[in-house]
Amino acid sequence: MMKRTILAALMAVPSLLHAQQIVLKNDQIKRTLSFDGKVWRTTEFSNIKGDKRLPVKSEELNILPMTGDKTYSITDFRVQGKPAVSTSKDTSFIVITYTPVIKADAIPALLRIKYYLVKGQPYTRKTITLIYDKMATVDRLEVERFVTDQTQTAEGGGRGEPVFINNQWFTGLEYPAGYSRHTDGNTPKDYSRYYEKVGNYSYIDLDGRDIEPHAQKGLTRLMHFPGYTLPNFQIESKTAMMGVVQERETAPTAFMHYMTTMWKAPRSFLHFNNWFEPEAKDLKGDGLLNIWRAFKTAITPYGVKMDAMVADDGWQERKSIWEPSPKYFPNGYADVKVLSDKLSHEGVGFGLWLSLNGYTNNIDWGLENGYKEAKRNKYFSQYGRNYSLSATKYKTEVLQKIPAIAKQVNALYYKHDFNVLSDMDEGNNHPATDRHGHEATLDAAIEILTATRKMNPAIYQNLTNWVWFSPWWLMYSDYLWMLAGDDGTNGNWPEISTRAMASTDRDTYIWRMFGNPADRPLVPISRLMTHGIIKNSRGMMESKEDNIQDWAEYVLMHYGRGTLLKEWYISPSVMKPEDWKALCTVDGWAKKHLAALTNTVFVGGRPDEGNAYGYIGWDGEKGVLVARNTQATTQKLIIPFDQSAGFKGLAGQSYKGSVVFPYQDTYPVTFTSGKNIEIELPGYATMAIELERGTSAGLKKEIAPIPFTINNGVVQVTVPATIKGRCDLLVIGRPETPAVKINGDTVMVLRSNKGRLNNFAGYAKSGMPSEKAAAWTMYTFDLLPYAGKNIQIEFSKVAGFESYILAEQVVNVPAARAGNNILWAITNNTRRQTVRIF
Repeated sequence: MMKRTILAALMAVPSLLHAQQIVLKNDQIKRTLSFDGKVWRTTEFSNIKGDKRLPVKSEELNILPMTGDKTYSITDFRVQGKPAVSTSKDTSFIVITYTPVIKADAIPALLRIKYYLVKGQPYTRKTITLIYDKMATVDRLEVERFVTDQTQTAEGGGRGEPVFINNQWFTGLEYPAGYSRHTDGNTPKDYSRYYEKVGNYSYIDLDGRDIEPHAQKGLTRLMHFPGYTLPNFQIESKTAMMGVVQERETAPTAFMHYMTTMWKAPRSFLHFNNWFEPEAKDLKGDGLLNIWRAFKTAITPYGVKMDAMVADDGWQERKSIWEPSPKYFPNGYADVKVLSDKLSHEGVGFGLWLSLNGYTNNIDWGLENGYKEAKRNKYFSQYGRNYSLSATKYKTEVLQKIPAIAKQVNALYYKHDFNVLSDMDEGNNHPATDRHGHEATLDAAIEILTATRKMNPAIYQNLTNWVWFSPWWLMYSDYLWMLAGDDGTNGNWPEISTRAMASTDRDTYIWRMFGNPADRPLVPISRLMTHGIIKNSRGMMESKEDNIQDWAEYVLMHYGRGTLLKEWYISPSVMKPEDWKALCTVDGWAKKHLAALTNTVFVGGRPDEGNAYGYIGWDGEKGVLVARNTQATTQKLIIPFDQSAGFKGLAGQSYKGSVVFPYQDTYPVTFTSGKNIEIELPGYATMAIELERGTSAGLKKEIAPIPFTINNGVVQVTVPATIKGRCDLLVIGRPETPAVKINGDTVMVLRSNKGRLNNFAGYAKSGMPSEKAAAWTMYTFDLLPYAGKNIQIEFSKVAGFESYILAEQVVNVPAARAGNNILWAITNNTRRQTVRIF
């Protein structure tokens, strides 16, 4: 059918031939090309209905040689013969061939442009082949270059990012290192997006060769930096695409719909990583297997399924190209296979850490054995060394070996760390520039990822350090590193719980990159690697005073981000039964709500500046919200109820909420789609709410007020009699706390903490420091012994601090429901109240 449609346009309609036009179309979109007597140019994109049209003036391509600024476009060629029309299954093609009319080193002997589209898809694509009769070099190749009407507005663009035009069209190169510019041909400037150059970012110097010296209003450019004509004296461009926005979609929503046809489908993957567990890092015996047995005993009653046990960096012989360490595996991969088989026999898979470029291995050994080291740019030179991924000897070996390892040992998962992708050296199959080395090494990495998946189709692939948030990475990798420090606690804002500070650390990084709705990555938050849940014998990420609710909230925030890559850096030996209960019930709840959590969006403000925030995800008419208040006073979290927050339903519909953590109750407000959702969060509270169609019949639980007076700096307060579990006097000093007396007696500090300002990992600090961070200390004092009593609180100073009472007050409610996929309602029969008393 598609072939007949196109042939009709070319052969059966004389008027079209007379007008010298070709219309490539399917049932969704069409691309019109016009012939000017010399060349064919794209003149319009439109949807089939005809109510969305994008007239363009196209140059079709642009070639920049290695030297000088003179470029070559379609005007430097002449068409040869008639356009070739073909179809393969549901894909229709038009191929047009050209020969040059001028001679220059960068001009090919033959130019071939292929346009194509797939039935049922509102996208059209284009590739360019440059065919030379000798070795040649191309600095920059623009696969699309067109000017739109000056009334059209454009947004987005950058490295690996699409351009959105008039909120009706989206276009880009289907390649993580394709560069897109719009508005004047030079917008955005390199590394000018809000989320770029933040954290553990990647930097590549384009040396200004992305810049169009003759800026033009309405100019859009899609380009990459191919370099040498290898092999066969040809250059194959990356694929350019143009998509049209469908009814009731925004351009970003339509783009993400397009991505579902391209990416590795979202998959949840739960695993243990041995990095922080000494017993599991000793791979020569049954250490890893014994850790799995401990996990299995604890999680099986909850129905939790662990997918794999993963050996992180250290399993390999560093003086080799990815051979196992004889210390652990004297018989090489045969022994690795034995370990994998043992785990499989006992019900769990196996995974490996492996850096594609040999980072952390012994590069001096490699140089002695004929492998090439990458010549990293100034930015990457501050870090470790690695092999050139594009150099012939290393690439040839790892392209065969890395996929073969996955198949041989039946690895379910690869964690590919330290993706430098910078190489400025001669002799590594690219010109000696950062931009060309970047493309060549990225192409090699993609070859390896693709070959691995071909050999082991079910494998989970994770790319960590120095990736960037191009959505087109997800064609090759399941997950991308969030570009934070490996672990950390954020001490910019007063929080008494170290576990809470650990959540604030992760979430502040995510806020910095994903918290600006006007300029945030298109990669779903659920696809981020976050370095998981840490609990080990070293006491990382916690203090001894942290309690079970602190742990439960920390676990919930990890899963509540929508995290598909669920990493457990957990030592079973330090876990108590209640720790397992909190962990496993959250895992079960997240599995039940997987579809909604896969679509999470960050909402709210910067966590480490005292703002309320959270993550909301929708699956049709059902949603989930996990939210936190990082300060002592009650706050409202305001959430858009539209496509900007992932909701794709109709406006004007009624929705209700069910609180499922830390208690179970109906949220006492009916929400209306199209209008903001407002959630009230008590001081220092973490909450989970499930959303669905309907009206709320809930009533807000009334809590008795906490009366107090202040006289000459002395607070008289009546502690409620109906408190249970927790009633704290919070004292926050800025910077120092006063001494505290209750009823004239000095009282013992229950918990304490202090600020560690802008305490971000050095390698991931860029763009992160808060200008509002200020020194603080925090103490809590237990008021439970004073329940129902009038007390007098005295402070040793009258300024430079603030004080609150945080009370859990008893309410009369039904018993909480329980189950493996139901969050533990850890304070079901109390409601939190915070009152500032000074």
